[in-house]
Amino acid sequence: MAVDDRRRHLPGAIRVSTWRGDQRIAIVSPAPDRPTPTAGVVAGELDLLRRSGVQRVVTSALHQHEVGPFEANGFAEQERLHLLRHDLIHLPPTDPSVTIRRGRRRDRATVLDVDARAFEEFWVLDAQGLDDAIRATPTSRFRVAWSDRRVAGYTVTGLAGTRGYLQRLAVDPALHGRGIGRALVAECLRWLQRSGGRHAIVNTQFHNEAALHLYRRCGFVPEPDWLTVLARTLTEPEPGAPC
Repeated sequence: MAVDDRRRHLPGAIRVSTWRGDQRIAIVSPAPDRPTPTAGVVAGELDLLRRSGVQRVVTSALHQHEVGPFEANGFAEQERLHLLRHDLIHLPPTDPSVTIRRGRRRDRATVLDVDARAFEEFWVLDAQGLDDAIRATPTSRFRVAWSDRRVAGYTVTGLAGTRGYLQRLAVDPALHGRGIGRALVAECLRWLQRSGGRHAIVNTQFHNEAALHLYRRCGFVPEPDWLTVLARTLTEPEPGAPC
């Protein structure tokens, strides 16, 4: 049974999906608008995953109050992420030299290629991951930057109530230094402001100094909290399986 099909129609404290379609690796995350799962609930979910043949489990990016039940079940920190916030009052200037347009379905293959070059393997999106990012909030916006007759970068921005989310930003590494990332961020923030957003949230890896510098230049400020991705192994992987 596919791990992400098991509770498709059943509410629960934990959501489960596969990592890039690999049934050996599960992504678990606390369900939105539900109480933080207890250590017992996490233990029960791990037992189900183990019996389903899952070898490794990785969490989504967790707030600090969500970490404890997973650490109690043997999870350890894999990645720590900066969490930044923008007040949507003082916005960065737009750059008319960068063409930004609506992302189309025919752009998606190129967008995923840009994404693969922009991120480390663990963070790279596949087609399902891109769809999930676009559908993660009630309202979303998918935009691409166009340069040299090709997609140079893209963003997915979401809005839930008055909170905005810069869900994804990627720029072709070969085109860094041209202001494409800054122009995409500025466009996202203006859309959120026009749409009734009161503030915007973004996260990035602790070691990604370039992204952190970009967001700070665009007016984001670090939150006192940070996010943590945890992971644990359930069974020994087969030869050739990803870690």
